[in-house]
Amino acid sequence: MRNLRRIILLALSLVLLVGFTTISGSVFAQGSDSVYVPETGHWIRGQFLKEYNSVSDPLLYFGYPITDDFMDSVTKQQVQYFQKARFDLEDTSAGPQVKLAALGALLHEDNAQLADVADDGPTCRRFSNGFSVCYAFLQFYDAYSGANYFGLPVSKLEMIDGRYIQYFENVRMEWWPERAAGERVVLTDVGRIYFDKVVANPELLKANVAENVQGKLVNPVVRVFAQKALIGAGEQQTLYIIVQNQNLQPMQGAQVGVTVTLPDGTSQFYRLPETNEYGVSNLLLTVPNLNAQSVVQLKADVTIGGEEASGNGWFRIWW
Repeated sequence: MRNLRRIILLALSLVLLVGFTTISGSVFAQGSDSVYVPETGHWIRGQFLKEYNSVSDPLLYFGYPITDDFMDSVTKQQVQYFQKARFDLEDTSAGPQVKLAALGALLHEDNAQLADVADDGPTCRRFSNGFSVCYAFLQFYDAYSGANYFGLPVSKLEMIDGRYIQYFENVRMEWWPERAAGERVVLTDVGRIYFDKVVANPELLKANVAENVQGKLVNPVVRVFAQKALIGAGEQQTLYIIVQNQNLQPMQGAQVGVTVTLPDGTSQFYRLPETNEYGVSNLLLTVPNLNAQSVVQLKADVTIGGEEASGNGWFRIWW
């Protein structure tokens, strides 16, 4: 069991190394000017798509689109609403640029109940406008480049419906203690809240039919590893299949099949268990009696959430 854990950790380390050198932070394939998001039935296009793809985890920062882009009747600017944000296409001296709307500041109300928690000390930081951010909210702010995407805090720590919350210029953070460690800070769907409160046009929320889908929101990435890259004929070999999304997050529940092709061209297909919470599935097989220096080719085919992907690997007979 200890060896198995060591192998999985080694494989995951290799995945991260390969991922950071070969995969961009983009959710969508580079070069696509527009993409259809089937989860909500809306398109992200042009400069809005470029801005959406500019972060490491668009779903965390912005969520799914809830409208297509449209001309705001008040500002006369092209805008697009997402679950957690609104993009505004503004005219600047450098040309049109996408800016994040200050929805957190627009939604904040001054009469909220304040939390009975100290806002100073070593676990807090006081910002230039006098407001402090503390504890897990401060850790989250720093971990996700809050100065660039969340803006300055615009409220003290408050209590709303029994939860700790704090408003920032562009977002609102919530504390969910019932969630797993590392997932307890949640960004509120301020884009949807503001849309329902101010825009309130259900026609803009209606899904569009995708006639020519040019991209996918989730693109599975498949890695194939052999426990022993060099192995003797007749020995037992363990194969590890690792499935992640384009942000290098594990994908649980993927269906996995592996085709093992011998040097003479003959192949054998194996159905593996679904991937676990770490995105890993494995197969134990006995290596045939092959000649030294022979190479065995591996191909994994994966299906998850209606999306398909594949990956390749190999190992060599050394003696």
